[in-house]
Amino acid sequence: MMRWFEEDEGHNPNLDNLRSLQGKLQRVYKEKVLPLEREHLFHQFYSPELTDADFSSAPMVLLLGQYSTGKSTFIRHLLGRDYPNLRIGPEPTTDRFVAVLHGETDSTTPGNALVVDTSLPFTQLAHFGNNFLARLEAARLPSPVLEGLTLIDTPGVLAGEKQRLKRGYDFEGVVKWFADRADMILLLFDVSKLDISDEFRRVIGACRGNDTKIHTILNKADGVNTQQLLRVYGALMWSLGKVLDTPEVCRVFVGSFWDEKLQHEHLRSLFEKEETDLYSRLSQLPRTVTIRKVNDLIKRARLARVHAILLDYLNSQMPSWFGQAKEQERLIANLLIVYKDISESKGLPLGDFPDPKIMQDRLSRLDFTTFKPINPRLLSLLENVLSAEIPELLRSVSDAQDDMALAKLPQLNASPSPFSDSSTTNHWMVAPDVSMYREEFEELANGAERLGGQQVRPKMLKSNLPSSVLHRIWNMADCDDDGMVTLEEYSLAMHLIQMKLDGYDLPVKLPDDMIPKIS
Repeated sequence: MMRWFEEDEGHNPNLDNLRSLQGKLQRVYKEKVLPLEREHLFHQFYSPELTDADFSSAPMVLLLGQYSTGKSTFIRHLLGRDYPNLRIGPEPTTDRFVAVLHGETDSTTPGNALVVDTSLPFTQLAHFGNNFLARLEAARLPSPVLEGLTLIDTPGVLAGEKQRLKRGYDFEGVVKWFADRADMILLLFDVSKLDISDEFRRVIGACRGNDTKIHTILNKADGVNTQQLLRVYGALMWSLGKVLDTPEVCRVFVGSFWDEKLQHEHLRSLFEKEETDLYSRLSQLPRTVTIRKVNDLIKRARLARVHAILLDYLNSQMPSWFGQAKEQERLIANLLIVYKDISESKGLPLGDFPDPKIMQDRLSRLDFTTFKPINPRLLSLLENVLSAEIPELLRSVSDAQDDMALAKLPQLNASPSPFSDSSTTNHWMVAPDVSMYREEFEELANGAERLGGQQVRPKMLKSNLPSSVLHRIWNMADCDDDGMVTLEEYSLAMHLIQMKLDGYDLPVKLPDDMIPKIS
């Protein structure tokens, strides 16, 4: 039986070490990188300055996909329950960006209130305007998974130019903002809808520069047989090859990430292995979030250095009096040559320089004579960060990670999992009728009073429910946690299976009336 969630009981000093390192990283940025950024208009060209929450926030997982590919259902499957205001259906149901966060109780926060909360890393989203903020909210709920992760649910991407123009906000810009800050990006595809619309192509393009974060999910794979699945997988890889600008083959996770019964039982083993691989990667994110923040700061510091030197060079090339506009146009038109000159004279890699086309557009709106000459002291501080302080932080991060326990996410371990609030009707919320299951229990038990998991497993698998759901049922039915079930506990397990097969959610915890009296 596949085990689900790991509980990290007690105080973890290694987690405190990583938080301490995040504080050091924040200090390095504010004292030695931010001054150079402010001096040379870095935030006007690229992104706003980093906030305290950017360093202390939990790792973020961004879900992207065309409509009805199962993004919201995937979150429900991962959490084991609905988040507040979740709507699922075959039509486009998620019409907003939803940050799914941990909270003590179920609650939602609208976008305008969310962006003024400085404890969360969303304050910079305010610059996308009120039209976007009306389509942004946070959903909080108690969940062990969310103690280590933040999930970002997104609107389904629709085809058509009208859809792109009528959103009322810069959809691709918002996606890029989240992609730059996410620790993992999940692209979801439906086995029956592999076509990539023009807007989805642009959305994937907005993730450029974050290729290593992208993972692909071929969802609803239980809807086809093995031969069809092989063909669908090949078609998806061919389509992705035209969209993802990378020579490496991307990892595609195949499965049906929901709690419904399997249509093709022979695919169970494949789906379980794929699910375990994906959740193993998710479980590593809380451990690697600090190293990712260090990596992002290195990229930002290198860009800030190149940017400051570039603006200093452009300013130095301007004539004192006449011909300034003409010289500025010449420099912009020959920006690639400028890049090469600076690269050769300063020993900077060309890969550190920003996209020339984007830079040309932004430079054309500014006056080069207003650019400040570079401050040697500020540049020296930043150079010291790259050459000395960051390597020292990296060594500290590595030492802390070696001992840190895995996050509370789906893994092969022994702890039970939380799951959705009950929406069942009262006729299921009663103790099972033991007489209905006595004969099959005695047949399996062969005179014994208790059955082990391996004895009950084949019977439970006949339901064709996903192993994750059967695990939750087993944990609830094994009331005394001895790894075996009595007749009463076995009856309860069968009762819960039938409840699920009838389309009802399992309860968060067993009501007192359902708990069997163990013989």
